[in-house]
Amino acid sequence: MRIVVTHTDLDGIASAAIITRSLSKVDKYVFTQPHTLHSVLSRIKCLEDCDIYICDLSPNHSNISSILSTVRKLVENGTKIWWFDHHVWEPSWVESVLSAGVRLSQDTSTCSAGIVYRHLGFGDSISEHIARAACSLDLWVFDDWLGNFLARYVGYSKSEDWRKKVAIKLSKGVMLDEEVLKAVEESMDRELKILSEAIRKGGVSDICGIRVVYYYKSVKDHITSYVATLLMSRFNADMAVICRRGSVSLRSRGKVDVREIAKKLGGGGHPNAAGFSLRPPWPYRVLLLINISRPYVKWCMSRIKTVLCEK
Repeated sequence: MRIVVTHTDLDGIASAAIITRSLSKVDKYVFTQPHTLHSVLSRIKCLEDCDIYICDLSPNHSNISSILSTVRKLVENGTKIWWFDHHVWEPSWVESVLSAGVRLSQDTSTCSAGIVYRHLGFGDSISEHIARAACSLDLWVFDDWLGNFLARYVGYSKSEDWRKKVAIKLSKGVMLDEEVLKAVEESMDRELKILSEAIRKGGVSDICGIRVVYYYKSVKDHITSYVATLLMSRFNADMAVICRRGSVSLRSRGKVDVREIAKKLGGGGHPNAAGFSLRPPWPYRVLLLINISRPYVKWCMSRIKTVLCEK
């Protein structure tokens, strides 16, 4: 049995597509977020001859122990685990995962699809194109226009069936057709409305010498980096805090290492792009249900302020 456990964004699904091309068949796809990786892995039942491929997902300080416990049991029971990731890992995590018997490929110089391509798809022009498009967007270098199209196609629906469909479609080399163009057109219409709202409702604050812009993002569209970049440019901010129900995304223009902030709050990521899970107290959750977000955003920012102002 071949199982792919991967992130929900373009990089994760592109990684799954390259693996599918390499293996010809994948039996099960699981799409998840870094902060839920431990629970996803704990639910996998492998009886025999089971291979698991983990892509574009890194541990964090809050779940590394649980992940290690699970992967050790899986490997002891004969499961083979390959793990491809481009996020920054603590050296102790690398050592522990390798010692657990996981075949880890961790490289911050490229995206996860790029790592998968190097190990499983090398020499295949379609896999190379998929990886190049994913890296263009995920590394924020924009050197392949297809990445922007595919990212919107991937994010068009949040269902497991849709993500599986996209991974299989890309694996067959179908990267641009009428369905993709239609999804991109509709996604752009939604994005423009979201970005306009972000400009109107985004706030800015100077916190201990750091100019921070913040915004509550209620929609699930994969445009967090677009929103953050727009707001940092519009308000000339050093970093952006995008608060969501249950999680926070951080982006930086280089002055602030947001991974260090995320680490202290139980998350991780990259120096310029990181995040962490955040479960607000029940009064804020109730207010969010009736579309009152200001108290939650204020509480969210208080957590960021505590870390930013540490001596």
